[in-house]
Amino acid sequence: MIARTASALTATALVLAATAAPALAHVQLQSSSPKDKAKLSKAPSSVSLTFSGPIRSGTLKVTGPGGKKVSVGNGGRDPRLITRLTVKLKPGLKAGKYTSKAKIVAADGHKESWTLTFTVRT
Repeated sequence: MIARTASALTATALVLAATAAPALAHVQLQSSSPKDKAKLSKAPSSVSLTFSGPIRSGTLKVTGPGGKKVSVGNGGRDPRLITRLTVKLKPGLKAGKYTSKAKIVAADGHKESWTLTFTVRT
């Protein structure tokens, strides 16, 4: 009887741990536009990052060759999709390497940051 109860408790604990794990996971970057390390023949008009869960707030800044800021403002959470951070870019980007730096606060309060790059070839 004791062995059966112990086995049942162990099985219950394993099920609870397996189902609780996704809730404890941090938000991950799922996709970006443009993709990280992309080589583009045409300059994008914006940059967006999509995450695995909701974000509370964030900034997205893009710099170009020489470290010059090319994003308009500091970006922010997309009002239509709470898992996306987006920022518009200045028109007329020249050929070169661009760096996107994102900082977010996830809905669970955890702070995360990412750095991605893309290259424009004109």
